[in-house]
Amino acid sequence: MSLTSCLNDPRSALRVFLDAELPGTAALVADYRSRLPQHLDTVQPHSSGPLDHQSLGQAIDLRLRIAFGSPVPRTVVTGIGLAATQLADTHSCTAALALTDAARDLLARLAAQPPALPGALVGEAAVEEHLARLCFVAAWFEAVARAGLRPGSPLLRADLSRGLEGLLEQVPDYVPGDLTAQAVLADRPGALQWVLTAPASQRVCGPVFTGSNDVGGGDADFIAAGCLIDCKSTIHPARVGRAHLYQLAGYLLLDYDNAYGIDRVGLYLSRQGKLIDWESRHFLQLLGARRTLPELRRACRIALADPAEAA
Repeated sequence: MSLTSCLNDPRSALRVFLDAELPGTAALVADYRSRLPQHLDTVQPHSSGPLDHQSLGQAIDLRLRIAFGSPVPRTVVTGIGLAATQLADTHSCTAALALTDAARDLLARLAAQPPALPGALVGEAAVEEHLARLCFVAAWFEAVARAGLRPGSPLLRADLSRGLEGLLEQVPDYVPGDLTAQAVLADRPGALQWVLTAPASQRVCGPVFTGSNDVGGGDADFIAAGCLIDCKSTIHPARVGRAHLYQLAGYLLLDYDNAYGIDRVGLYLSRQGKLIDWESRHFLQLLGARRTLPELRRACRIALADPAEAA
Protein backbone atom coordinates (compact mmCIF):
# COMPACT_ATOMS: atom_id res chain seq x y z
CA MET A 1 0.00 0.00 0.00
CA SER A 2 1.50 3.36 -1.08
CA LEU A 3 1.06 6.75 0.56
CA THR A 4 -1.71 7.59 -1.90
CA SER A 5 -3.48 4.30 -1.17
CA CYS A 6 -3.21 4.95 2.57
CA LEU A 7 -4.72 8.40 2.16
CA ASN A 8 -7.57 7.04 0.06
CA ASP A 9 -8.39 4.35 2.62
CA PRO A 10 -10.26 5.93 5.59
CA ARG A 11 -9.40 2.85 7.68
CA SER A 12 -5.64 2.97 7.15
CA ALA A 13 -3.49 3.86 10.16
CA LEU A 14 -2.17 7.00 8.46
CA ARG A 15 -5.58 8.27 7.41
CA VAL A 16 -7.04 7.63 10.89
CA PHE A 17 -4.11 9.53 12.39
CA LEU A 18 -4.46 12.50 10.03
CA ASP A 19 -8.22 12.71 10.47
CA ALA A 20 -7.76 12.83 14.25
CA GLU A 21 -4.73 15.11 14.44
CA LEU A 22 -5.24 17.38 11.42
CA PRO A 23 -9.01 17.72 10.99
CA GLY A 24 -9.04 21.25 9.59
CA THR A 25 -8.84 20.41 5.90
CA ALA A 26 -11.74 22.74 5.07
CA ALA A 27 -9.80 25.74 6.40
CA LEU A 28 -6.69 24.80 4.46
CA VAL A 29 -8.61 24.19 1.23
CA ALA A 30 -10.33 27.57 1.66
CA ASP A 31 -6.97 29.28 2.17
CA TYR A 32 -5.56 27.56 -0.91
CA ARG A 33 -8.48 28.59 -3.08
CA SER A 34 -8.39 32.18 -1.81
CA ARG A 35 -4.84 32.43 -3.13
CA LEU A 36 -5.69 31.34 -6.65
CA PRO A 37 -5.73 34.36 -8.97
CA GLN A 38 -9.22 35.25 -10.16
CA HIS A 39 -8.13 34.98 -13.77
CA LEU A 40 -5.68 32.12 -14.12
CA ASP A 41 -4.37 31.24 -17.57
CA THR A 42 -4.02 27.50 -18.09
CA VAL A 43 -1.84 25.61 -20.57
CA GLN A 44 -3.86 22.81 -22.13
CA PRO A 45 -2.81 20.01 -24.49
CA HIS A 46 -4.24 20.22 -27.98
CA SER A 47 -5.47 16.99 -29.49
CA SER A 48 -8.54 15.81 -31.36
CA GLY A 49 -8.28 12.41 -29.70
CA PRO A 50 -8.04 11.09 -26.13
CA LEU A 51 -5.36 12.46 -23.83
CA ASP A 52 -3.09 10.52 -21.50
CA HIS A 53 -3.28 12.94 -18.55
CA GLN A 54 -1.49 10.59 -16.14
CA SER A 55 1.58 10.25 -18.35
CA LEU A 56 1.57 14.00 -19.04
CA GLY A 57 1.63 14.65 -15.30
CA GLN A 58 4.51 12.26 -14.73
CA ALA A 59 6.37 13.59 -17.76
CA ILE A 60 6.35 17.23 -16.62
CA ASP A 61 7.63 16.06 -13.23
CA LEU A 62 10.49 14.30 -15.04
CA ARG A 63 11.13 17.37 -17.20
CA LEU A 64 11.50 19.54 -14.10
CA ARG A 65 13.76 17.00 -12.42
CA ILE A 66 16.06 17.19 -15.43
CA ALA A 67 16.16 20.97 -15.09
CA PHE A 68 16.96 20.66 -11.38
CA GLY A 69 19.80 18.21 -12.01
CA SER A 70 18.30 14.80 -11.17
CA PRO A 71 17.19 13.22 -14.45
CA VAL A 72 16.68 9.52 -13.60
CA PRO A 73 14.10 8.71 -10.90
CA ARG A 74 14.31 5.34 -9.12
CA THR A 75 10.77 4.53 -10.20
CA VAL A 76 11.77 4.61 -13.88
CA VAL A 77 14.57 2.10 -13.26
CA THR A 78 12.20 -0.09 -11.24
CA GLY A 79 9.59 0.08 -14.00
CA ILE A 80 12.11 -0.98 -16.62
CA GLY A 81 13.00 -4.10 -14.65
CA LEU A 82 9.37 -5.02 -14.05
CA ALA A 83 8.38 -4.41 -17.68
CA ALA A 84 11.18 -6.64 -18.96
CA THR A 85 10.27 -9.41 -16.50
CA GLN A 86 6.58 -9.32 -17.45
CA LEU A 87 7.39 -9.17 -21.14
CA ALA A 88 9.60 -12.25 -20.84
CA ASP A 89 6.77 -14.09 -19.07
CA THR A 90 3.97 -13.09 -21.45
CA HIS A 91 5.76 -12.73 -24.80
CA SER A 92 9.38 -13.78 -25.23
CA CYS A 93 12.87 -13.32 -23.87
CA THR A 94 13.80 -11.72 -27.18
CA ALA A 95 11.18 -9.00 -26.71
CA ALA A 96 12.30 -8.49 -23.11
CA LEU A 97 15.93 -8.06 -24.17
CA ALA A 98 14.95 -5.61 -26.91
CA LEU A 99 12.93 -3.56 -24.43
CA THR A 100 15.83 -3.59 -21.96
CA ASP A 101 18.25 -2.35 -24.63
CA ALA A 102 15.90 0.46 -25.61
CA ALA A 103 15.43 1.38 -21.95
CA ARG A 104 19.18 1.51 -21.37
CA ASP A 105 19.46 3.95 -24.24
CA LEU A 106 16.65 5.99 -22.66
CA LEU A 107 18.43 6.11 -19.28
CA ALA A 108 21.70 7.12 -20.92
CA ARG A 109 20.08 10.00 -22.81
CA LEU A 110 18.28 11.20 -19.69
CA ALA A 111 21.45 11.00 -17.59
CA ALA A 112 23.31 13.07 -20.19
CA GLN A 113 20.96 16.03 -19.77
CA PRO A 114 22.64 18.99 -18.01
CA PRO A 115 20.90 20.97 -15.25
CA ALA A 116 19.24 24.18 -16.41
CA LEU A 117 20.26 27.73 -15.63
CA PRO A 118 17.73 30.45 -14.63
CA GLY A 119 16.16 31.90 -17.77
CA ALA A 120 17.49 29.02 -19.89
CA LEU A 121 15.38 26.04 -18.82
CA VAL A 122 13.92 25.65 -22.32
CA GLY A 123 16.25 24.92 -25.21
CA GLU A 124 15.85 24.93 -28.99
CA ALA A 125 12.62 23.52 -30.40
CA ALA A 126 14.17 20.30 -31.75
CA VAL A 127 15.97 19.66 -28.46
CA GLU A 128 12.81 20.24 -26.44
CA GLU A 129 10.74 17.98 -28.69
CA HIS A 130 13.20 15.12 -28.28
CA LEU A 131 13.45 15.70 -24.53
CA ALA A 132 9.66 15.75 -24.16
CA ARG A 133 9.38 12.41 -25.97
CA LEU A 134 12.08 10.91 -23.71
CA CYS A 135 10.19 12.09 -20.62
CA PHE A 136 6.91 10.67 -21.89
CA VAL A 137 8.45 7.26 -22.56
CA ALA A 138 10.03 7.35 -19.10
CA ALA A 139 6.57 8.09 -17.69
CA TRP A 140 5.32 4.81 -19.21
CA PHE A 141 7.96 2.94 -17.23
CA GLU A 142 6.97 4.84 -14.08
CA ALA A 143 3.42 3.65 -14.64
CA VAL A 144 4.69 0.06 -14.79
CA ALA A 145 6.49 0.56 -11.47
CA ARG A 146 3.21 1.66 -9.89
CA ALA A 147 0.71 -0.71 -11.50
CA GLY A 148 2.53 -3.28 -13.63
CA LEU A 149 2.59 -3.68 -17.41
CA ARG A 150 -1.04 -3.33 -18.42
CA PRO A 151 -2.65 -4.51 -21.68
CA GLY A 152 -2.73 -1.61 -24.11
CA SER A 153 0.48 -0.07 -22.83
CA PRO A 154 2.41 1.75 -25.59
CA LEU A 155 5.41 -0.31 -24.52
CA LEU A 156 3.63 -3.34 -25.98
CA ARG A 157 2.77 -1.62 -29.27
CA ALA A 158 6.25 -0.31 -30.08
CA ASP A 159 8.49 -1.75 -32.78
CA LEU A 160 11.27 -2.84 -30.42
CA SER A 161 13.45 -3.95 -33.33
CA ARG A 162 14.11 -0.20 -33.82
CA GLY A 163 15.30 0.26 -30.26
CA LEU A 164 14.48 3.48 -28.44
CA GLU A 165 13.31 5.10 -31.67
CA GLY A 166 10.51 2.57 -31.82
CA LEU A 167 9.33 3.74 -28.40
CA LEU A 168 9.71 7.44 -29.18
CA GLU A 169 7.50 7.05 -32.25
CA GLN A 170 4.64 5.92 -29.97
CA VAL A 171 4.58 9.31 -28.22
CA PRO A 172 1.50 11.33 -29.31
CA ASP A 173 2.19 14.50 -31.28
CA TYR A 174 0.49 16.73 -28.71
CA VAL A 175 3.09 15.88 -26.05
CA PRO A 176 6.12 18.01 -27.05
CA GLY A 177 4.17 21.25 -27.32
CA ASP A 178 2.35 20.67 -24.06
CA LEU A 179 5.44 19.82 -22.02
CA THR A 180 7.44 22.67 -23.54
CA ALA A 181 4.69 25.17 -22.68
CA GLN A 182 4.70 23.97 -19.06
CA ALA A 183 8.51 24.19 -18.95
CA VAL A 184 8.33 27.78 -20.18
CA LEU A 185 5.92 28.63 -17.36
CA ALA A 186 8.21 27.04 -14.76
CA ASP A 187 11.15 29.25 -15.74
CA ARG A 188 9.60 32.45 -14.37
CA PRO A 189 10.32 34.39 -11.15
CA GLY A 190 6.84 33.70 -9.78
CA ALA A 191 7.03 29.98 -10.56
CA LEU A 192 10.10 27.77 -10.07
CA GLN A 193 12.93 29.87 -11.46
CA TRP A 194 14.15 30.42 -7.88
CA VAL A 195 14.81 26.68 -7.61
CA LEU A 196 17.36 26.97 -10.42
CA THR A 197 19.19 29.66 -8.46
CA ALA A 198 19.46 27.51 -5.33
CA PRO A 199 22.71 25.55 -4.83
CA ALA A 200 22.56 22.02 -6.23
CA SER A 201 23.04 20.68 -2.69
CA GLN A 202 19.73 22.28 -1.72
CA ARG A 203 17.76 20.65 -4.54
CA VAL A 204 16.47 17.13 -3.90
CA CYS A 205 14.29 15.31 -6.44
CA GLY A 206 12.21 12.32 -5.38
CA PRO A 207 13.11 12.50 -1.68
CA VAL A 208 12.40 9.32 0.27
CA PHE A 209 11.61 9.76 3.96
CA THR A 210 12.46 7.76 7.07
CA GLY A 211 8.80 6.76 7.36
CA SER A 212 8.21 5.97 3.70
CA ASN A 213 8.45 2.22 4.30
CA ASP A 214 5.75 2.53 6.96
CA VAL A 215 3.24 3.38 4.23
CA GLY A 216 4.54 0.97 1.60
CA GLY A 217 6.69 3.59 -0.11
CA GLY A 218 6.30 7.27 -0.72
CA ASP A 219 8.64 9.73 -2.44
CA ALA A 220 7.74 13.39 -2.92
CA ASP A 221 8.43 15.41 -6.05
CA PHE A 222 10.98 18.01 -4.93
CA ILE A 223 12.55 19.71 -1.95
CA ALA A 224 14.28 22.99 -2.73
CA ALA A 225 15.92 25.19 -0.10
CA GLY A 226 13.79 23.59 2.60
CA CYS A 227 10.52 23.84 0.65
CA LEU A 228 8.69 20.58 -0.02
CA ILE A 229 6.93 20.88 -3.39
CA ASP A 230 4.31 18.60 -4.92
CA CYS A 231 3.76 19.20 -8.63
CA LYS A 232 0.18 19.14 -9.94
CA SER A 233 -0.52 19.32 -13.68
CA THR A 234 -4.25 19.77 -13.25
CA ILE A 235 -6.32 21.75 -15.73
CA HIS A 236 -8.75 22.60 -12.92
CA PRO A 237 -6.69 23.90 -9.95
CA ALA A 238 -9.80 24.92 -8.00
CA ARG A 239 -10.63 21.22 -7.66
CA VAL A 240 -7.53 20.53 -5.57
CA GLY A 241 -8.84 19.38 -2.21
CA ARG A 242 -8.23 17.41 0.95
CA ALA A 243 -6.51 14.41 -0.63
CA HIS A 244 -3.84 16.56 -2.30
CA LEU A 245 -3.20 18.60 0.86
CA TYR A 246 -3.12 15.50 3.06
CA GLN A 247 -0.45 14.20 0.70
CA LEU A 248 1.73 17.20 1.59
CA ALA A 249 1.01 16.63 5.27
CA GLY A 250 1.91 12.96 4.93
CA TYR A 251 5.30 13.73 3.39
CA LEU A 252 5.98 16.35 6.05
CA LEU A 253 5.23 13.95 8.92
CA LEU A 254 7.06 10.97 7.40
CA ASP A 255 10.32 12.92 7.64
CA TYR A 256 10.49 11.61 11.23
CA ASP A 257 14.04 12.80 11.92
CA ASN A 258 13.79 16.12 10.05
CA ALA A 259 16.46 14.85 7.67
CA TYR A 260 15.51 17.40 5.00
CA GLY A 261 14.96 20.43 7.24
CA ILE A 262 11.59 21.17 5.67
CA ASP A 263 10.26 24.57 6.77
CA ARG A 264 7.78 25.22 3.96
CA VAL A 265 5.37 23.07 1.94
CA GLY A 266 3.60 23.91 -1.30
CA LEU A 267 1.75 22.87 -4.43
CA TYR A 268 3.17 23.84 -7.80
CA LEU A 269 0.51 24.14 -10.49
CA SER A 270 2.52 23.37 -13.61
CA ARG A 271 -0.21 24.30 -16.11
CA GLN A 272 -0.67 27.69 -14.49
CA GLY A 273 2.93 28.38 -13.48
CA LYS A 274 1.83 29.10 -9.90
CA LEU A 275 3.38 28.01 -6.60
CA ILE A 276 1.14 28.16 -3.55
CA ASP A 277 3.09 27.45 -0.39
CA TRP A 278 2.86 27.77 3.36
CA GLU A 279 5.31 28.01 6.23
CA SER A 280 5.13 24.55 7.82
CA ARG A 281 3.85 25.81 11.17
CA HIS A 282 1.10 27.85 9.51
CA PHE A 283 0.19 24.89 7.29
CA LEU A 284 -0.33 22.70 10.37
CA GLN A 285 -2.23 25.45 12.18
CA LEU A 286 -4.67 25.72 9.29
CA LEU A 287 -5.13 21.95 9.52
CA GLY A 288 -6.09 22.31 13.18
CA ALA A 289 -2.94 20.77 14.67
CA ARG A 290 -2.80 20.77 18.47
CA ARG A 291 0.78 19.51 18.62
CA THR A 292 4.09 20.83 17.31
CA LEU A 293 5.65 19.29 14.21
CA PRO A 294 8.20 17.20 16.18
CA GLU A 295 5.39 15.94 18.42
CA LEU A 296 3.23 15.06 15.43
CA ARG A 297 6.10 13.20 13.81
CA ARG A 298 6.73 11.14 16.93
CA ALA A 299 3.03 10.37 17.29
CA CYS A 300 2.74 9.48 13.60
CA ARG A 301 5.71 7.12 13.87
CA ILE A 302 4.04 5.31 16.78
CA ALA A 303 0.66 5.23 15.02
CA LEU A 304 2.10 3.59 11.90
CA ALA A 305 4.30 1.16 13.81
CA ASP A 306 1.65 0.03 16.29
CA PRO A 307 -1.87 1.43 15.83
CA ALA A 308 -3.05 -0.29 19.02
CA GLU A 309 -0.36 1.41 21.08
CA ALA A 310 -1.12 4.75 19.44
CA ALA A 311 -4.80 4.42 20.33
